[in-house]
Amino acid sequence: MNNVKQTEQVKSIVLEGYGGYDKIKIRCWPLEFLGSTSVCVKVQLCGVNFSDIYTRQGFLRQLKTPRVLGAECYGTIETIGNEVNNFQYGDRVVCYVWTGGLFGEKVIVPANNCFLVPESVSGQDAVALPANYLTAYLSIFTMGNIQPGDTVLIHSIAGGVGCAATQLANTVKDTVVVGTASASKHKQLKENGVSHVLHHENYETLAKNVSPEGYDLIIDSIGGPNIEISQTLLKPCGRLVIIGGSCYINGETLKIVRSLSMKWQTKNLVPQTMIEKNITVCGLHLGMLFDSNPKKIHYIMEELLKMLKNNLIKPTIHEILPFDNVIGAQTILAERMNFGKVLLKFN
Repeated sequence: MNNVKQTEQVKSIVLEGYGGYDKIKIRCWPLEFLGSTSVCVKVQLCGVNFSDIYTRQGFLRQLKTPRVLGAECYGTIETIGNEVNNFQYGDRVVCYVWTGGLFGEKVIVPANNCFLVPESVSGQDAVALPANYLTAYLSIFTMGNIQPGDTVLIHSIAGGVGCAATQLANTVKDTVVVGTASASKHKQLKENGVSHVLHHENYETLAKNVSPEGYDLIIDSIGGPNIEISQTLLKPCGRLVIIGGSCYINGETLKIVRSLSMKWQTKNLVPQTMIEKNITVCGLHLGMLFDSNPKKIHYIMEELLKMLKNNLIKPTIHEILPFDNVIGAQTILAERMNFGKVLLKFN
């Protein structure tokens, strides 16, 4: 196989340092050398996620700058490493790398981080699956252990993960899905299968009114002090899955003081309380799980593609923006304006 030249420069979304939107630049970036177990993908679509905002705002300090942003992309394979035998030239693939590097017109991706897209699946549906639907599947089924008749509370239910989790929960018989969202999104959410939609501001009281006996499963993407509230809303044998810390993100810059307080706020996870109340509290980091157990992730992705083919799930796309408008895309997420997934598209 011919290797991609190491000196090739490709249009990319580059984070030049931690901070505001001014740290994001659209510029040429050297394409990595094609390793024996990697593929070169010509990118058509990219998925925008909260992880991109966490990275920009310096929440993930292990990800040094400058660097190319982006954890998700969809495109076609242009070149294949000489040890790759499960893909061929022209294959349509969706890629996921939690540390980023996928917001470019061409990207080098480990073959293990790529998933073959069936002919029946569109590119925009495919690129909406990895970050949102894998997280939702693991939260609902693997860690959440959802059962028929369960009552589920999903925070920020209008986001990409929230929409995905709603659809997945509703594949289980007699499930009641409750979620928090701003008032403008309530009608759309009910059309997406949400039984009760709660306002963020006073959701704790509303949640108790909807289900006085508590909740079997809560998916908490807010984090921080909300973790303690979530625990109080669980039924005996209820499960809380913590998937993020969006309370630290609001607008252009990181809430430094609030982020520094995360450690003492999570001291609310008291083993004695969990034992006495018979509740389970767990955390999920999709990227690190992918690193440690890629077979599990590939199995779940196959299941999701089957569910998509059988019309059990359907990604909700909020908006598809031009690749150069990544700041607009991040703003939509940071200001909680989206209902579903936000994508970037190359012309």
